[in-house]
Amino acid sequence: MAEHSEEDQATQFAQRIENLLQGVLGANDDLYTAAPEGRRVRGGGTSYVIRQLCEKGIPINSAGECILKLSYTFHCSCRQPDAWLQVDKSSIMLTGEPEHIPLLRYDYVRSPSSDIPAAHLNVYGSNDMASRLMLACYGGKRTRNRRKEYVEKGAFPTFSSLHFPVGGDRLRPGLEDILQMAIYEFHIDVEPDWEITLNDSRAEYRSRQIKALVREFPDLAYEALIEIGCDLTEKPERSGRDDRPSMLIRY
Repeated sequence: MAEHSEEDQATQFAQRIENLLQGVLGANDDLYTAAPEGRRVRGGGTSYVIRQLCEKGIPINSAGECILKLSYTFHCSCRQPDAWLQVDKSSIMLTGEPEHIPLLRYDYVRSPSSDIPAAHLNVYGSNDMASRLMLACYGGKRTRNRRKEYVEKGAFPTFSSLHFPVGGDRLRPGLEDILQMAIYEFHIDVEPDWEITLNDSRAEYRSRQIKALVREFPDLAYEALIEIGCDLTEKPERSGRDDRPSMLIRY
């Protein structure tokens, strides 16, 4: 059972995102993240929408010049009163500036209505081979239907319409991974202690995902603990390795 109300959990989630961005990108006069917006959903209950405060995205600089913008939206709810807040749908996007051209987008849908992966990555670019393969689509019923859809709509399949699976419900990337990619690949301006902030946030995110997995699959957790000889009457010690970073923070 959750210790805090649904609204409190949504506020804490938004604050965690805000702390991450301030610790990595730097504090400024305005917040990065808007306050959670509650919306009534069909069948009762409330969904909370958490997104960046600036509608056009958060400017990200390199050498003081804006080269990227970051946008994110999280739709969250609780399955029942006193339950843990869950992400029902999310989107994280980077665009290149000043043209505002999409570069990549991570999407997640807990209950997808089609055969796309629940968690997936779209990369915006050109790849003629991918387009040719998507137009061919002769391999089976699903691919034939996909090709028919392209033809009927008169739409040319682009590389950006490919959905690359990225770990499913529990193993999908977090906002921390997108930020670290931007740091390493685009050399964006960051705070001196950015890595500490990012790793702390990533460890928290992954800890929550691990706990959720254990709640869903307690039998597997039990079997794993038995396999390593744990005494289940006491809290087991976490094994560590000195030759590599913890898996909770590893990029």
